Amino acid sequence: MRIHRLEIQAFGPFAGREVVDFDELGAQGIFLLNGSTGAGKTSVLDAIAYALYGQVPGARQGTSGQLRSHHAGEGVGPEVLCEFSAGGRRLEVQRKPEWMRPVKRGQGTTREQASTQLREQTADGWEVKSTRNDEAAAEIQGLLGMTMAQFTKVVLLAQGDFAAFLRATAEERQTLLQKLFGTDIYKDLEVRLTAESRQANTDVAAGLNELAATQQLARSQSAPTLAADVAAQAQASPPEQDTDAVDIAELAGLELFAELGRQVALAVAAAQGRAAQAEQQHDHLEEAVRDAQARSARHTALASALAEQLRLAGLAEQSRLWRDQQEQHHEAQVLAAVVDAAVTTSQAGQQARAMVASAAASFSTNEVAVALLGQPVDTAGASALETVDRELTTQLAAVAAVLPDEVRLGEKTTLLASNRSSLSLVLTLQQEQGEAVGAARTRLDQIQGQLTALREGAQSVELTQQAAQQAESLVHTIIEHTAQQLLVTHLAEAESSARGQALDAKETWLQAFDRRLSQVAGELAADLVDGDPCQVCGSTVHPDPSPLASSGADLPKAEKAAKQAHELAEKMANTARTELAQGQSTLAVLVERGGTGKLNDAQDAVVQATMAHERASKTVSEIAALAAEAATQEEHLAAARSAGLAAAERAAALSATNAALGQEIELLNEQLTLARDGYPSLALRQAALTQAQVPADALLRAVRERGTAMQAQEAAAIALTQALAASDFSDVAQVKEALLSPSEAAAVDKDLKDYTRAVAVNADRLAAADAVLAAQEAAANVPVPTVAELEALRSAAKDAQTHARAGAVALGLAESAAGQLAATEISFRKLEATVAPLRERAALLAGLADVVRGSGDNRYKMTLTSYVLAARLEQVAQAASLRLSTMSDARYTLRHSDAKTGGNRKSGLGLEVVDQWTGVSRDTATLSGGESFMASLSLALGLSDVVQQESGGLDMETLFVDEGFGSLDEQSLEQVMDALEGLRDGGRMIGLVSHVAEMKTRIPMHLHVLKGRSGSTLTVGSLE
Repeated sequence: MRIHRLEIQAFGPFAGREVVDFDELGAQGIFLLNGSTGAGKTSVLDAIAYALYGQVPGARQGTSGQLRSHHAGEGVGPEVLCEFSAGGRRLEVQRKPEWMRPVKRGQGTTREQASTQLREQTADGWEVKSTRNDEAAAEIQGLLGMTMAQFTKVVLLAQGDFAAFLRATAEERQTLLQKLFGTDIYKDLEVRLTAESRQANTDVAAGLNELAATQQLARSQSAPTLAADVAAQAQASPPEQDTDAVDIAELAGLELFAELGRQVALAVAAAQGRAAQAEQQHDHLEEAVRDAQARSARHTALASALAEQLRLAGLAEQSRLWRDQQEQHHEAQVLAAVVDAAVTTSQAGQQARAMVASAAASFSTNEVAVALLGQPVDTAGASALETVDRELTTQLAAVAAVLPDEVRLGEKTTLLASNRSSLSLVLTLQQEQGEAVGAARTRLDQIQGQLTALREGAQSVELTQQAAQQAESLVHTIIEHTAQQLLVTHLAEAESSARGQALDAKETWLQAFDRRLSQVAGELAADLVDGDPCQVCGSTVHPDPSPLASSGADLPKAEKAAKQAHELAEKMANTARTELAQGQSTLAVLVERGGTGKLNDAQDAVVQATMAHERASKTVSEIAALAAEAATQEEHLAAARSAGLAAAERAAALSATNAALGQEIELLNEQLTLARDGYPSLALRQAALTQAQVPADALLRAVRERGTAMQAQEAAAIALTQALAASDFSDVAQVKEALLSPSEAAAVDKDLKDYTRAVAVNADRLAAADAVLAAQEAAANVPVPTVAELEALRSAAKDAQTHARAGAVALGLAESAAGQLAATEISFRKLEATVAPLRERAALLAGLADVVRGSGDNRYKMTLTSYVLAARLEQVAQAASLRLSTMSDARYTLRHSDAKTGGNRKSGLGLEVVDQWTGVSRDTATLSGGESFMASLSLALGLSDVVQQESGGLDMETLFVDEGFGSLDEQSLEQVMDALEGLRDGGRMIGLVSHVAEMKTRIPMHLHVLKGRSGSTLTVGSLE
């Protein structure tokens, strides 16, 4: 892999765009990367790593959003471009990190996302391969075969880290090696195995705890059942004994479950027997209680029936009295209706006569009614009163017929008054509209005169506006012409200066080109050998070879710089000519538009044209206002005429209507005077007639009701006399005495029914089977249980029931305990099957954890990380010995040692230097400063070789070596330089990072990093 070109913009300390041509820089194989502290040497390597992998190495990882240079100008985005070749392909990768760019409109910033472009050079030019960050990274990593960590170890040889390693203790060496080789994965594996071993032990302990808890659960599940069984056996007669019983406290595991199962099964069987015996005893006692209760109940019922029979015999005479009383009451009920009718009609006759007297008194107070009757009220019969009623009805009908006329008279009178008021208002409106017509005609004449005068003197607004715009445009043209004239003068001067500079630059370039040709001819002539053909002409005779103009790479660079300066000057001259032509063209256009006129005259013309436009606009506004007013006045005139005409028509209609109303009112007054019959109004006459009708109607109804009541009274007296003659009663008093009240009649009826029902029920009770059986038992002297005997039997049955229930509960608990114990045993077996592999895994992990930690059976006391680092260190030491042997004139080689460092401390990271001159091995800490540098540089080169081999053997043609050259003497420096010269065999390019002054003189090509206030810059060439 070889880097050809690197471009950096606004990245790290670099503010502008820096371009590094590594083909030119590494033309001699070795170059010096030089610069003051903090200038940005590391940032050059960061830029290479970021271009290839999209991230920066080391502690700066994760800062991709902060890569933009703080020195960069506003709007300049960060960018890195790297052109490289690898595996026979030439590619170019361009990456732009994420940054906050200014918004295009307004204030503030917005996030610009990171972007990538990967291109490959083909026969047809550059072809884009990918524009996605992940695809480009995968393509490059697949081509290089290395991760970024491996790449940075190979490209930048960490001589400084290995120099510290040579002087470090065992613990410090491990830390440095972990940093160089990145063995965190093995350290993590050590921690993980320890954690997993600890967790496995925890899991085993938890499993054992669960097994113990399960066994304890089994004991607790079976304990109540076994204790109850023991208590039951102790009460047995004789006591039962289990000769095979074992102390379960001494058992564990499956033996415990087997013994518990056996004992619980025996307890279940014993509980079943006790429960069956208790249930049988309870059933026997329950049957005895039922028999005793039934016999006692039969004799109790027989005694009760005999007692009831005696009670009913004592009530026989009373029942006959109740039946006689009930029969007299029923006969009196038949006559009660006739008696009630005679009493009711007599009372009704008295009330009717009183009502007639009251109605006659009220009738006598009404003059209208008395006048219509024409005779004394006391002697008036029903026919006379009916005549009065018909007369009152006739007169009320007549009054009601003419009542609407009286209402219509009031309405007509009100309408006439309203019309007379409206007529007055209409006449006033007619006069006002006439005056409005005259005023509108006068104002219209005035407006017409004003409009005629304004139109005669009016000017066109459009024409005056156009004239004003043309005048303003001419002023602007004159001003632009003056400014353009000055600009053309300046452009002409600039074009002349640029043309002269281009001619001078061309002359300088031609001179440099001639010197370059002379130098090339001298180089060719220096290689000529008599007898060999010339590479230019082919002649084997070289009579006059060209002398060598100079040496080094100064002339090609000078010629290239001169050519670039000429091309730049020529480009600037062409630009100046183009700008001058454009300026002259613009000036000619302004002349054609009148730009050569006088500015004062043009400005005066603008003022006059503007005033004329304002006057024309004002006149147009006045005409429009007067025209609008004229239209308004026309509308007012038409409205006033229309309103006056309508008022005249309305006045005529009102006058005719009022005359007709007067005649109609006079006729209605004549008719109503007759109908009122001396009353002020029809309503008053109607009220008087209505008031007379009320007492007349009341008296007529009272007289009619009196006649009806007298007839009913006579009929009821006849009926009562006939009914008494046909009954056993002599008068009304006997009838009322025989009648019972409803409650008394109900009580007698109830007593008779209760007596009859009780006789029947008691007869049934005496004839019942239980009563007959009880009578037979009494005749046979069968004993009847007493209350105390029954209570004793019940108590015994209850105790037996309690005992039976307790036995059933005990049986249920025993069976439940047996089921729970069986389920717990299944759980125990499953749990034990789970714990067994946990024990095996815990033992395995414990052994592995001890080994990777350097304890247990690990006799070298090496951790896994130390073992891996030791293997890597052994590889690096072998590769480094080849380099160190060359640098030390075949004196020193490096050898890895896994011997213990003393006591019981861990081993595996030892490193010795072997002195081939003496054959003695010694610690690397005993090397001198120069020897340490050579050893550390050899280790760095060895690390590069090992990493390249692991990544697939890709040849790295671009390498960087960091500081340390200042500790070498002249001879050692020569040897180191010889070793580095060997590195560039095959076209490899080596960059040395150094501050040593002698290195600056020994290495002609430099990549110098210059630090400044506005940022750092890069220059390629010799450092003066």
